[in-house]
Amino acid sequence: MSSFSSALEYQSIPHHVFEQIRRSLSCLLPEEQYHLSEQDFHDGRLPTESSIEKFMLFSVGTVSFLLLAQPDQVCNYQVCLYSDQESIEHFLSLPWLIHGLSSQGKAILTQLRQRAQRSAKETSPKSRSSSNNHTLIKLIHKLISEVSGSERGYPERALSSAAMLRRIVTRLQQSEPLSSLIQSTLHEVCDWLCLDRLFIYQVANLPPLPNQSGKQSDEKISPYITYEARRNSSIDSILHHSNSYCLSDGAWRERYAIKKNTQESGYYVIEDIAEYYQNHPNLLAQLKQASVEALLVVPIWLEDTLWGLLIGHHCINKTDFEQTQSGEKSFNNLRCWQTWEGDFLVQIAEHLTVAIYQANLQQQLQYQKLMLKAQVEDRTQSLKDALMAAEAANTTKSEFLATMSHELRTPLTYIIGMSATLLRWSFGDLSPRQRDYLNTIHSSGEQLLDIINDILEVAKIEAGRTVLEINNFSLSNLARSSLESFRQEAQVKGVDLRIDLRLSDAEDSFRADPRRIRQILANLLSNAVKFTDVGGRISLRVWRDPQSVMFQVEDTGIGIPEAQQAVLFETFKQLETARQRQYSGVGLGLALTKQLVELHNGSIQVVSTPGKGSMFTVRIPLQDSGGASTPFKSDEPITGRIILLEDDESSASLICDLLTAANYQVIWVIEGSRIVHQVEILQPVAIILNHHLVSGNSHYIVDDLKRYVATSGIKVISLMDGKEMETEGEPSMDGFDDYLIKPIHPPTLISKIQSLPMG
Repeated sequence: MSSFSSALEYQSIPHHVFEQIRRSLSCLLPEEQYHLSEQDFHDGRLPTESSIEKFMLFSVGTVSFLLLAQPDQVCNYQVCLYSDQESIEHFLSLPWLIHGLSSQGKAILTQLRQRAQRSAKETSPKSRSSSNNHTLIKLIHKLISEVSGSERGYPERALSSAAMLRRIVTRLQQSEPLSSLIQSTLHEVCDWLCLDRLFIYQVANLPPLPNQSGKQSDEKISPYITYEARRNSSIDSILHHSNSYCLSDGAWRERYAIKKNTQESGYYVIEDIAEYYQNHPNLLAQLKQASVEALLVVPIWLEDTLWGLLIGHHCINKTDFEQTQSGEKSFNNLRCWQTWEGDFLVQIAEHLTVAIYQANLQQQLQYQKLMLKAQVEDRTQSLKDALMAAEAANTTKSEFLATMSHELRTPLTYIIGMSATLLRWSFGDLSPRQRDYLNTIHSSGEQLLDIINDILEVAKIEAGRTVLEINNFSLSNLARSSLESFRQEAQVKGVDLRIDLRLSDAEDSFRADPRRIRQILANLLSNAVKFTDVGGRISLRVWRDPQSVMFQVEDTGIGIPEAQQAVLFETFKQLETARQRQYSGVGLGLALTKQLVELHNGSIQVVSTPGKGSMFTVRIPLQDSGGASTPFKSDEPITGRIILLEDDESSASLICDLLTAANYQVIWVIEGSRIVHQVEILQPVAIILNHHLVSGNSHYIVDDLKRYVATSGIKVISLMDGKEMETEGEPSMDGFDDYLIKPIHPPTLISKIQSLPMG
């Protein structure tokens, strides 16, 4: 260094202190700076003719300075600082500097020369050597005191380490992949401590090796180095190596376990490698091959499990190693670890533990979220499948009921009609037992037909196939007729029926579906009569407001327990067990009632006390006149009013009974002189008339019916005598839509009426 006689300051400092000074200067100076160092050479080392080992040339604004490090002792550098322009220009013109730099380094050298020339023109020599130099020398003194002072317990170094630790903790708290956080932390700590290597030897939760391409193997993966940071590329990499360069024998595991459970420092240092590994020549040779000078090991604990080792290396260069082999230098104790370095790495390991633990929790949470998502998707798909299956089953049920409705009701119609006919008119006298049997058959058939009608009605409502037929009607007439239809049954049981109409004349007219309202009242009154004992009382009350009408049915019957009221309106729910049942029914009446009420957008409420009776209150809103719609057309028989013009009593009785049992309203007319006027008033869906009336010619009647617009669309069925057809031949069918042959065959009669297109 004699060629730089204009040095301003000299100082003998340890190697690691020099590295800390260079790093601190780079951090303290402004960002817009140019610097050149030995790391800009091809191999990161200076040639032997330079007589120096390390240097750093800074240029900031109009200020430039040169920091040189010459070997002084085994572990020290003789450091000198230059800020005069002549010394810096002389250094930049040295041949070994010009020829040894990399292409990037030569570009920086050109920029430094240009800045130096501009600075020489703009600044006088006096100003260049005064305040700026004094400030730089003061800064160097301060940095040397901070870095070296840690050995003597100076607080400045502790403050610097605390600031670095805060930066690293902030980095580890970022939402980045764990591998990226660990790798960036190792690089930063390696630079801060001026280490040659800093790496993690992972023991637990090992990822697959890169050459395995992520494939899982049944063989257990041996511990290996998963993360590594190096000072520069001239330091050999040991990434992915196994226990060749790491301390993984059982003795180390025992030491780590002891230190974890005691108050010791928490790290382990090996400064004399040759002595420590004198009984492990192979491992010692491998460490020397990796140029390891000294190492420091910090265990990373994850709860009670050793997750890995944080290991720092100080290496010797090849020249030092060759000199050591020749005996010129001592291989041992070339670099001593400082206490603050071990404590700092222990803190880094602790914060890495937190980051690893949080990453594991995040991974578990992500796995649980994926599993939960998969379970939700599976459950959702199962529910969709179940819903589709339920909808398919419901559709199948509705289709089955619609298809079977005719098949179910036709035989019941025969049973009811023929039993009624036998009771009124038979081919001989009936014994009391026979009459009882016929009464039982008739009443049972009617009950079964009511049940089937309720089932079909519920199925149609659930399938959305039921629409309301909105009309104006009299509330008082509907209420009275509904109550009177149960008068005889109530008298048999000794139950008193009462009606309370709280309606003015202006309130009597109401707009809704009268047939469905009648059905609602019938179901409520039927239950009231059924569950009210002898001497009881049933009251029907009707009142209204401008927008709705209220029907209230109150009885003094057996009542309903509060626990059973919740399932009162569910289909096929019966409030008695099969063994305790005393009352007939399948549990459809109230369910159908609720559905019919809700079709009107109404509501139904029940108040009941066991042993005292029940009170059902139904509110039906006034229906909008614009909401009426055409009834749904189905294959079920169209019920309605039929006029029978027949002067033969036996034939007329049979036809009336059969059609009445089939849910038609039959009006029997014997004389046809006023039939056209009667048809115009009654508006039946069809007329059945004898082809050969005693009181007149049926063709005239048909002509009159077809002539008038009000009656021209009504279907007319001719009733013919089979014997007369055999003798006289088939009569003219002009004006008739179809015909029936006497004696009446019940299936043919019902089939003809149900298949007849009604206008």
